[in-house]
Amino acid sequence: MVDKNQISAYANFRNFAVRYDLEKHSFSYWYAPEGRIVTDAVIEDVLDGDGKKLVSLRDYSGVSSRYQQGMEDTTLTIVYSGGPELLSELVITFTVTRNGIKFTAGYWGTMDVRVLGKLRWGEDMEHDTFAVSVDRQKPDLRSALGPASSTVDNALFDRKKDRALEFQGYGFLRLFYDWESGSYNFEARTGGNDWTRGFSAGVREHVYENRLGIPYKPVNKKNTFPLPPCGWMTWYAVQFDAGEKTVLENARWQKEHLADFGASAVWVDWEWYHDHFGGIGQEGVHSLSPDPVRYPGGMGHVADEIKKMGLVPALWIGASNEPAMNAEMEKSPEMILVRRPSWCGQYFFDLSNDNYLNEYIPKVFGKIKEWGYEALKWDCNPTCIEYADLYHDGMNKKELTTEQAWRQVVQKARETVGEDFYMLYCAGISARDILGAADIFDAARIGGDIFRWGEFISQCVARIMKFYCCHNVVFYNDPDNVVIRPKFNSFDQAVSRVSFVSVLGLPVTLGDNLPDLPAERVELLRRALPALDIHPMDIRETAHDYRVVTVNLAVEKPFLRWNVVDILNLLETDTEISVDVEEDLHLEAGEYLVYDFWNRRFLGESRKKIELSLKPCASAVLAVHRKQGVPQFLSTSRHISQGGADLADLSWDGERLTLKGVSRTVKGDPYEIVLYMPSGWRVSIESNGTTSPDWKTDGCISRSVYLPPETGEYSWSVQFVKEG
Repeated sequence: MVDKNQISAYANFRNFAVRYDLEKHSFSYWYAPEGRIVTDAVIEDVLDGDGKKLVSLRDYSGVSSRYQQGMEDTTLTIVYSGGPELLSELVITFTVTRNGIKFTAGYWGTMDVRVLGKLRWGEDMEHDTFAVSVDRQKPDLRSALGPASSTVDNALFDRKKDRALEFQGYGFLRLFYDWESGSYNFEARTGGNDWTRGFSAGVREHVYENRLGIPYKPVNKKNTFPLPPCGWMTWYAVQFDAGEKTVLENARWQKEHLADFGASAVWVDWEWYHDHFGGIGQEGVHSLSPDPVRYPGGMGHVADEIKKMGLVPALWIGASNEPAMNAEMEKSPEMILVRRPSWCGQYFFDLSNDNYLNEYIPKVFGKIKEWGYEALKWDCNPTCIEYADLYHDGMNKKELTTEQAWRQVVQKARETVGEDFYMLYCAGISARDILGAADIFDAARIGGDIFRWGEFISQCVARIMKFYCCHNVVFYNDPDNVVIRPKFNSFDQAVSRVSFVSVLGLPVTLGDNLPDLPAERVELLRRALPALDIHPMDIRETAHDYRVVTVNLAVEKPFLRWNVVDILNLLETDTEISVDVEEDLHLEAGEYLVYDFWNRRFLGESRKKIELSLKPCASAVLAVHRKQGVPQFLSTSRHISQGGADLADLSWDGERLTLKGVSRTVKGDPYEIVLYMPSGWRVSIESNGTTSPDWKTDGCISRSVYLPPETGEYSWSVQFVKEG
């Protein structure tokens, strides 16, 4: 019985509070800066050591509460009495401290208390709240599309506020998104065979700010590219042969062959006012005036022509130095800190000079906008920062640290172009320069130039292992260009490059002369485009062993969840790989279906291990689905995410035995749908006694290929027959 004078119990300490409803047998948590963070949580039941239900709270005849104030905590105790003989009394304790709330269940014997509840963390839980693991040590990469979760996630991270709701000390925890309520739910089990077992819920404030030592600001999803940009860039493709003619030729080719797949940007790199690595430029050619031979129509003309194609013009700038004098520099020579010919220029500016900050920077970046460019890549900063250190005594305001002066310059550029203008920081030499203005830039190049396979490993894979936690949270991780032409790659290496970048949701910058690229390699790009709204699932830095890297993408849609796994062999030898479904992919125990995307083959059913043989530098990209016992969707050919980019809806009609879907397709691109059928099921037979021509069956796999006449949505369905 419940005392009618006390239908609830409450305890508070500092920012945390708990309320227990003695009638509804539910509890809620509060965190003062956020409000209610756990809603209507209940002890669903008490289980024995084998997971079988022993008792529920309804089995008890009485419930009461006790309150105790301590020096460093407040304790609320709920006592259930008058229960069955095997557990006549159940004691639940909430200990509230400055760090969080600990839930403890008291009992004798081998038992497990199962708790279910709703979580509220952040304003937009579908898009800005992520299920993550904090401090996980295993050297793999986990990414997510949508509000996905896995068995190793122990926290919800709010991207807007740099704040995590973290669980600790549990025997079992599972976070999962509930599409109907638009919030995450949790299931926790205390586990164990002692007198008391439990778990804690606490809050980590300033997660990225403290871990990375940065002023935190969430990635701006309202800028030029609300998703990581994809498109062609001059330097890696044609280097110093770039010019107006080459740029527009590639832009037209991209428009015709790749735009519908998601390639929208055209990047004009540093060749517009550089023609060699010596640093000493031509007279009259600098950041305010392009090379008149290479760009006879001027930079504004190039931007206009790109925009006429429906593409986004983007421009390289090295605004911390100049290869040649110009009128502004001659007017204020004190802006120059040092003349030292380097690869990018010879005149390096004094970052602390007022004329440079307030006159020169607005003029340079204002010119970029005046010409009509909508994004920029700001290069040369690592060299500029180094020289500002080396010649610091020559700076006008030497009391400023180099980083203070540099941040002022970057902020002035941001004020000039506006908050929603895409600014890419280029060339990541160290964490100092990559993260130094993470709150001002929209993206950061995290490594050096990548042409050859070894550079891909050292400047892309290794750097992503370290900085991936920042991607789509603080800024977009830019892995440099995806160069896949035969000069620098075997076909397997080309597949590996596009797979790694795409499954992680990174910008896809095309680094080959597009009209010259072999057709089979253009096909690889089409499968990697567009870049999806993928975020990390681990808040940590890690490293790889230079042998094998696993990228595990969890996809969560309202109608389906699955995983896309990229296993990359970094070695130049054959490698045998075994992937444990539970330990390596962090999936719940069960039977899974595995499909190989690039080889278009079903690898079978797996309860535990997926065994693979990979050739040198090769990748396997697998779709992994929980077996459902009925015909089910398995894969599509449109995108490496195998439905993540293109599957808009899916439903199974158990009465009509029909699977229906809606897919986004591209004009002229053959669209293959791959389905799985359990034993005893087959595609419905038409009256003429033959299988429907739209679906070709081979064993347990059925396929259909559709040739879209236009880019748009395609509705499809297939009916099945269950034999026996």
